[in-house]
Amino acid sequence: MGFLHSRTGHDFSSYKRATVLRRVARRMQVTRMGSLSEYADFLRENPEEAQDLFGDLLISVTAFFRDASAFEALTKETLVPLFDNLAADSKLRIWSVGCATGEEAYSLAILILEEAEKRRILPSVQIFATDLDGGALATAREGRYPKSIEAHVSEMRLRRFFVDDGSHYRIRKEVRDMVLFASHSALKDPPFMHVDLITCRNLMIYLERDMQRQLLWLFHYALKPSGYLFLGSAESIDVRPEYFTPCDREARVYMAKPRLTGRAEMLMQLPKDHQPHAPLPRFTQDGPERPHIPAPVVHKLALEESAPPSVLVDEEQRILNLSKSAGSFIQPPEGPLSLFLPDIVRPELRAELRRALHRALNAKKPSLTLPVAVATDDGARRIVMHVSSHAADDRSAPQALVFFMDIGPATQTASASTGPSPDMDHLHRVEEELRATQEHLSASRREHESAMQELRVANEELQSINEEYRSTAEELETSKEELQSINEELTTVNTEMKLKLDAIASAHSDLQNLINATEIGTLFLDAKLRIKMLTPSVEQLFSVTDSDVGRPISDFTHKLLYDGVEQDAARVLRDLAPIEAEVPTRNNGWLMMRLRPYRTMDDRIEGVVLSFVDISARKKAEDLLRKSEERYRSLFEAMDEGYILTEAVRRADGSREAIQIGDANPAARRLLKAELTGKILRPSDASAKADWYELADQVFQTGDSQRSELWDETVNLWLEVCASRVDENRVAIVFQDVSQRKRHADERELMVGELNHRVKNMLAVVQSIGRQTLQSTDQPEMFVEAFSQRIEALARAHNLLTLDHWRGSDLRELTLATLQNFAVENEQTFEMSGPPARLSPNATISFGMALHELATNALKYGALSSSEGQVSLRWFFDGEGDECKFHFYWNESGGPAVDPPTRKGFGARLLRGVARELGGTVNVLYNISGVHCAIEFPAEGRVTEGDT
Repeated sequence: MGFLHSRTGHDFSSYKRATVLRRVARRMQVTRMGSLSEYADFLRENPEEAQDLFGDLLISVTAFFRDASAFEALTKETLVPLFDNLAADSKLRIWSVGCATGEEAYSLAILILEEAEKRRILPSVQIFATDLDGGALATAREGRYPKSIEAHVSEMRLRRFFVDDGSHYRIRKEVRDMVLFASHSALKDPPFMHVDLITCRNLMIYLERDMQRQLLWLFHYALKPSGYLFLGSAESIDVRPEYFTPCDREARVYMAKPRLTGRAEMLMQLPKDHQPHAPLPRFTQDGPERPHIPAPVVHKLALEESAPPSVLVDEEQRILNLSKSAGSFIQPPEGPLSLFLPDIVRPELRAELRRALHRALNAKKPSLTLPVAVATDDGARRIVMHVSSHAADDRSAPQALVFFMDIGPATQTASASTGPSPDMDHLHRVEEELRATQEHLSASRREHESAMQELRVANEELQSINEEYRSTAEELETSKEELQSINEELTTVNTEMKLKLDAIASAHSDLQNLINATEIGTLFLDAKLRIKMLTPSVEQLFSVTDSDVGRPISDFTHKLLYDGVEQDAARVLRDLAPIEAEVPTRNNGWLMMRLRPYRTMDDRIEGVVLSFVDISARKKAEDLLRKSEERYRSLFEAMDEGYILTEAVRRADGSREAIQIGDANPAARRLLKAELTGKILRPSDASAKADWYELADQVFQTGDSQRSELWDETVNLWLEVCASRVDENRVAIVFQDVSQRKRHADERELMVGELNHRVKNMLAVVQSIGRQTLQSTDQPEMFVEAFSQRIEALARAHNLLTLDHWRGSDLRELTLATLQNFAVENEQTFEMSGPPARLSPNATISFGMALHELATNALKYGALSSSEGQVSLRWFFDGEGDECKFHFYWNESGGPAVDPPTRKGFGARLLRGVARELGGTVNVLYNISGVHCAIEFPAEGRVTEGDT
């Protein structure tokens, strides 16, 4: 116990020897020690065993409302009076000693809350719950208890004061806040003071009687006057009845008696030889120090000097206090000193005193005894005793005050008279009878005293036997508590073992199903590379079965195209570092081989774990992916379209700051003529880059693909751009050069517009030709012929324009094409001279119609009607720039004489129309030698000098 004291700081030498031996024997069984000396050595060599033994000695047997009838009596005898006497500003202070896991402290809190609810008040309550077991205090502080408390707590209280937490019940906050849990030793730490109620129901039963006496004094010292003590069913106050009076003896509820002045007892946990002695009196140079005595004390001393000798006794007739002069009436008998007043007063007073005390304590009535002759040092004296009942308050235990009053000396009867007489003889006779009666009475009293003494001895023997029975009962109760504790421990251990077995079985099933589901081959090797365990999948790789457990792994062949398995396992054991490798198999498969150290729960290396995962499908997918990536990379590099992958540049808060080009293919670099990777696109860039940013930004915002045509000023190209979202941080942009297509589209649009215009004009010309031909021709046959010829001329002009894509026509070519049908017989009929000139499309149509009309007129009436006739065509440019004009002359010669027409026909009107359309003038002269026609108009926009 001394070693345990030095290890834990707690002394168990005051515990009952049988209890300590039983707990030590249990630890010996657990540690498999054969003798106390072996266990003592084990205890010294294993510091943790001291804590285990300490935990076993702290027997925690408790429950909610254990002994329900006792708690009902506690409510009736203590809580109700405490609430009745509770002041408005005062606080209830309660100390629960040896609270264990807190059930008793919470039970007290629940009773207090129920009483407060009945009275509809909210008192200030503080419950101090103390114990030495840190684990039990942790459970108490958590306030979480198993469902088994339903056997001790009513359903109503469970609903009111607990929260159902699934498999447990948890104390509500209002109950938890009332209790303060602390690690505290009632045997060595200072007590909590001014307490209204102390509960100690699981401690005193294990202590020796001497320590019980000291602990009861400590409780009395900590309690307020008229405070209450609540003990366990096997505990009592019999060793200290002078401090407590029973309120309910069956329930073990007691009330503290008034506190007496005197030297306080010391509750020491040291051996008696080392306990401090009483302090020596202090002396000064002039003698003992004279303390100052207050006036009330002086008054009390003066009353003591003047009043008769007195003694104050309790309800058990034990002496509580003696006055200064009461010692002359005290004559203790031989043997052990007793505190009972009737036992230690002078023998003559004992019988009268017992009757008077019985009357005062039981009937609460004062009594005055008859004078009793008492032999004192001063001779025989006549003593009268006055006994009265006394109590501090209504709830205090009754007390009695005994006064010894000396009324004078006892007188002697005269032995002789002055003379004989009958009256004197009668008087002497009466006196003799009285003396004999008194002697007989004295003898009877002595016999009575002797009988009382014998009864007292018998009573003491019975009390001794009762003490032995009580001690035996306490031992039995202790054994019962210990057996109950052991039973609970065994039940708990059994439950834990069952739960562990169930968990192990479940884990084994889970592991087996996991192994079967994952199909991962696993080999467990010990430190010597011998097989400890294997999974079924390994049997497909190694030539092993379950019967090969214990054999070295090097004894077996395998299907791996790798011979370093044993070396890798040895290296893992040496370096304690895992190894991973992808290894091929003989059947063209691939495995991921992992080797890791085998670690136990206490972090010790006891082997190697080899696992094999089939990655054939993954390797095949990787090969396909690599080939696909190579194909797509080749396509990416070879494609004519530009490809840009942009990425969002984000700030710390996640918002997008800019867009960066992450990758670009060669076509993109070629088209944009720049190194694009790493470039930043921002709205503030040049117009082309801003368009690119807006396009990508719109895709980032909406997630929809966008298509647009952008003009890039830096490369002067039209680009068709398509942007698509890859993920939330990337956008892919594909673009191609569409400049040529754009140009062709513009030209086509222009051509279609011009063609529409030309068709409209041509239809207008045809309509005009038809209308004017009809006006100048009366006969239908002639109209058809003339109209057809004119339409053919118009068609030839159109043919020339079409050949040159309606960009215009060469004047010489137009002239030859128009006049070729009019010079069939003589190719030298026409003579042309002039610089190269190119007519616009409109001028081509007009000039073609004019030439056709002039040639038709010459064929009918002029030079072409004769074989000798000739036509001279001449043209030239006059002036420069805007002032430049174009002159065209038609001169006929060698034909018949020409007569001026009497009216203007279709030809003249057509020539004037051509002049108006070209913005110039026409002049036709009808000379005798032939017709002469001059056409003049501005060259700008109509005719250009040269071939193009």
